Amino acid sequence: MFWKTIPRAVNLAALISTILLLMKLFIFNKMSEPVGGLHELGLIFEAVLASVLASYVFYLIVVHLKEVREKKTIYPYVTRWANFVVKDCKMQIAGFSGGEPTKLDFQTLTKHDIEAAFARLAPNGDAPLVFWQGGQANWLQYFENYRVRSLRHIDKIMTQLLFLEAPLVALLMKVQDSTHFNSIETLSRVRLNNDNLTKFAGPFFDYVQACRELDAYLKAHAIHSNND
Repeated sequence: MFWKTIPRAVNLAALISTILLLMKLFIFNKMSEPVGGLHELGLIFEAVLASVLASYVFYLIVVHLKEVREKKTIYPYVTRWANFVVKDCKMQIAGFSGGEPTKLDFQTLTKHDIEAAFARLAPNGDAPLVFWQGGQANWLQYFENYRVRSLRHIDKIMTQLLFLEAPLVALLMKVQDSTHFNSIETLSRVRLNNDNLTKFAGPFFDYVQACRELDAYLKAHAIHSNND
């Protein structure tokens, strides 16, 4: 695992340098000099290869090993925050399924299921969320609450961008940039006259799909939270 985290180009450069240096020491050094000046040129070539290998060893010990240790320290927190993003999605599903998650399952939920559920919800109707200042949230405010929560978790993760795997970053960005999040941010501040939330079903389903992909990645890479 340690070697897999080293950039391929770095390993390749070290491998080529090692092969060339060994060829220089054990093959070319035993040959007679065909043209004057090649011996001096060979010494320079040998010094360059040795310098490359010395830099590689320095990188392994001083730079890469430090990065691996820091990543190992920070990833439990990254895992925890990433799973909170998934959990926020699951909690919303439980919220509009009447508090019974078995009615609408996160893993098997279809767009049709969401359309059917949203057809029964009025945008300005009471959602299962009470503001700490007092007052009942409507459904748009309910979704906005979870949008803000999820973005806070993602922001915490992104502060450790140096240690993150590119696929994980891409999946988090897919959630953050979802149409559902972008529309809810604006519409939660106004009062809609729609009879139901049907038009929000498609964007919400895409958001669920993004969270499923994130959840699958966390599980596949054995960094899924034990608290989930």
